[in-house]
Amino acid sequence: MERVDLIVNPAAGQGRLLEHLPRITRRLKERFPTVNIRQTEKPGDGARWVENEGGEADLVIAAGGDGTVHELANALSLLPDRPRFAILPGGTCNDFSRAVGMEQDIPAALDQILQGWERKVDVGMVDGERFFLNFWGIGLITQVSARIDGKNKERYGRLAYYLSAAQNLLNPCSFQLSVTWDDGSFEGEAAMLLVGNGSYIGGVPGFFPHSRLDDGRLDVLLVKEASLDSLWSMLASHVTREWPESDDLLYFHTRSLSIQAEPAQNIDCDGEKGSLTPSEIRNLSAHLTILAGEKVSDEQGY
Repeated sequence: MERVDLIVNPAAGQGRLLEHLPRITRRLKERFPTVNIRQTEKPGDGARWVENEGGEADLVIAAGGDGTVHELANALSLLPDRPRFAILPGGTCNDFSRAVGMEQDIPAALDQILQGWERKVDVGMVDGERFFLNFWGIGLITQVSARIDGKNKERYGRLAYYLSAAQNLLNPCSFQLSVTWDDGSFEGEAAMLLVGNGSYIGGVPGFFPHSRLDDGRLDVLLVKEASLDSLWSMLASHVTREWPESDDLLYFHTRSLSIQAEPAQNIDCDGEKGSLTPSEIRNLSAHLTILAGEKVSDEQGY
């Protein structure tokens, strides 16, 4: 590799990335002939750099949290000739970096990147123009994230997600849902629809215990009712590593699905909001090449 573009979100992780930046820069320049350092000032800066210059790089490194990774992955996914992608985790949860086996210590993650272990991973595409690495969700998942106070997220990290989830389960808002997929369909009342690619949500393993990033399929969990039975089944899946099972749950794999909801539902896409159903989702197999951790679990497909 000749050229590396390091895109840094200086606000991520309460600024801890900046403490490591001189060492990161020195080590990258020792290895690669051309190293460009870009620090973002506002959302969208990183995506614009990728759109304008990313096609000339051999490797783009996202140094930041899940929002930074989501932004850059979306910009990279639109390029016809996509460079390799790597992550220096600097946020609160760092979901996709965990999914590809990255150390959460920044110097250790840099060591992994310099080892250059390449993995091809799937990407979820929404309505032909938006992409996700971890999850797409409506219903309970959006209610949970909406109630997380930004200060508490920084202070309590994963615990904030658990506390918010518990509050929402006491008073979930259901909706009418119609879903069709490769070999099935559902129509009726629902509390949540979660479409997974990676296996982490909020810094902890999600509800897809055997999720793979390279199988060309999406994992889908449909919660008909947020009952105690369904909640227990989802929590138990973390421990048993088995699929969540309940009369209130529907779990399946698919390469694509079509979603309509009444009323229209707010969408949470890798933690980013701003759009509404209906949606068309499909899996883009092996769409990105990631520099990942050497040791990644079989559940992730490596």
